[in-house]
Amino acid sequence: MNGKQKRTRGELAVVVVCIIVGYLLTAQLRSVQLTNTADAASASRLETLQELYNEQTEQNRVLEDQVKQLQGELALYREQAASGEAGSEALRKELEQLEITAGRTDVEGPGVTVILEDSTQENVTGNEADYLIHDSDLLSVINELRSAGAEAISLNGERLTANSEIRCTGAVVTVNGRRYAAPYVIFAIGNPDTLYSALTMRNGVVDVLSQWGITVKVTPSDLLLIPKYNGTVDYQYARTVTGEEGE
Repeated sequence: MNGKQKRTRGELAVVVVCIIVGYLLTAQLRSVQLTNTADAASASRLETLQELYNEQTEQNRVLEDQVKQLQGELALYREQAASGEAGSEALRKELEQLEITAGRTDVEGPGVTVILEDSTQENVTGNEADYLIHDSDLLSVINELRSAGAEAISLNGERLTANSEIRCTGAVVTVNGRRYAAPYVIFAIGNPDTLYSALTMRNGVVDVLSQWGITVKVTPSDLLLIPKYNGTVDYQYARTVTGEEGE
């Protein structure tokens, strides 16, 4: 091999090395750019989430202030009803009934406790959701209790009112804006015998849920305590109909 051939091969090797080094530098630069872009996107997303969290925190604070204000006004109305003379007793009783109906006061009385737990049976359908408790299952139990005369109901400590929502959100259930997982505990105040019979009757809701291995334990109780609803209800569209409008 002569000197010219050796020089040509050496130059070719240098060119190949330069190409490889250039490719590696380009790849490294692109990786840095992508990392910077990802970091920027993550920072932007975190900033957005922080803003949403701050807004929700402020909204919760405002609602808590509204609850305190309404509770103060309610206490004032109670005092006025108790100190009055004509019709004060009737007014006081009516106010108590309205508070119970609206879920605005703690209540106690006899009733039943219902505990629901997810199925532990072997999955033979291939769908795990078939063996989990869903919002429709809870609603079936609650509707049966209401139909049987339950006067107050709570789910995992949440007082259920006309504005309460019960819906699946992933593997948990949202009640009054709060998320809960099984087991689900329902308190219902009413006639214990009537409520118990309504749930446990043949082909009733307990029988249907047990077909999927979902455990439902119903226990009569002489005394249950159900807390009041702590949220707020802001009516923006519904309003009282006046006499002229109702005619």
